[in-house]
Amino acid sequence: MIGQTQPRQFRIPVSQMSQIDDSGIERRFQRNTYVVIGVALIAGWFLAGWRMALGVALGGALCLFNLRWLGGSVRAILSKAVVAQSGRVPPFTASKFVLRYFVIAAAIVIALSTGYFHALGMGIGFAAFAGGVMIEAAYQLYSFLRFSGADEPPQENSSKE
Repeated sequence: MIGQTQPRQFRIPVSQMSQIDDSGIERRFQRNTYVVIGVALIAGWFLAGWRMALGVALGGALCLFNLRWLGGSVRAILSKAVVAQSGRVPPFTASKFVLRYFVIAAAIVIALSTGYFHALGMGIGFAAFAGGVMIEAAYQLYSFLRFSGADEPPQENSSKE
């Protein structure tokens, strides 16, 4: 029919990730977090002194502790919910999450009261996971851009001058 346009077909690139790659992502998150802590520790030592470096080290340790405790709590909650198959969360589940915050806050208060740890360094170290996530996001973007154009044939220059 005249005047009727053909529907456009868009090619949506499929993600390069799969169920098998999940453990790779977790390992990269952990590795990236260690790298961010290490770089921040060295930079803190050289740029602001030993108090900053100690703060970054303590903040990084608290970050890793927090991630490990969070992962264990979530796994325990999900395994109990699956076994019960009721969809209800077991009692005192939320208290485990709240307890984690109190333990971390107590460690920060005690460390600050000693005067050996810089507060900004602890904040930087504690935020190391966010830096690790940003590194992973940059890696995923790079992988997408690198592989998304691999299926298309190279375009030739049609202008001959």
